Amino acid sequence: MRCTAALRLASGAIAAAALLAAPAARAEAPAARAPSSAAAATAPEAARPELAWDPRWPRFRASEYVATGLLAATAFATLAIPPSEGRWTAVNGFDGAARDVLRIRSDRQREMARDASDLLLTLMTNQLAADALLVAWWGHGRGSVAWEIALIDIEALALNAAVNGLVAGLTSRERPYRAVCVGPEEEQDRDCRGSKRYRSFFSGHSSTAFTAAGLMCSHHAHLPLYGGGAPDALACVASLGAAAAVATLRVVSDQHFATDALTGAAVGTLTGLGLPWLLHYRGGAPASTSTRADAASISFVPAPLGGYLMGRF
Repeated sequence: MRCTAALRLASGAIAAAALLAAPAARAEAPAARAPSSAAAATAPEAARPELAWDPRWPRFRASEYVATGLLAATAFATLAIPPSEGRWTAVNGFDGAARDVLRIRSDRQREMARDASDLLLTLMTNQLAADALLVAWWGHGRGSVAWEIALIDIEALALNAAVNGLVAGLTSRERPYRAVCVGPEEEQDRDCRGSKRYRSFFSGHSSTAFTAAGLMCSHHAHLPLYGGGAPDALACVASLGAAAAVATLRVVSDQHFATDALTGAAVGTLTGLGLPWLLHYRGGAPASTSTRADAASISFVPAPLGGYLMGRF
């Protein structure tokens, strides 16, 4: 499955980032590397916020290592769930109307939209690795922070993959392109062959994209990875826009119904925003505690049915 391939690539990249960051994390002294006197003279401290893990934020626990491993194993195991061809074939009025309006008519253009969603999702998930490896570890020289970011990312992506795999496998909803899956199986399009045809609900691309976007917003709301203020706020906004584009492309390419994409977006947002906050960030101060009074900021406020993303620009 393309979504699974993207997830494997993303997880591999993030894992590599974490492993590379580990030596730096172990060798890192408790105190930050002091800037040279010349740099201190030319750059005010307020303009260069320090990247540090708040002592009130719990670090990745042993139980989370175990849970992440179990979630990853579950995600791969769900690929073995046999499809049930007649379990969910009905199309509700909303999905039918949305498909008529949004679906691209050209076969070639639908393939291009599908491939664009694959590429955009891969770029999004690997941006998480870039933030950990290139920004936190190499740019800021904070191996310990990079380690925590990478592990949180892997944990959230593994949870999303496990939930999506279980739901998609057990519901066995048939894809919207089912009408073209006629004739001998060996002569059908590759999308019609195997269990992929019966894994429409919910969209794994959409949930993974919004998980990645939620993680971006979570990290940038609490850590000045891009220097704090507007750059970090814009990173969150851009990632949410990219996730929305992925979900839309899955519908216009006729890979998913609208409710598949919307459900995936909801699950991914809850995972990407909720998991880091629940297990790590809720105990500390957000990155908006900058000495600059006019700094832009973003924050996540949990609510019973999800939460609210609030910002100041």
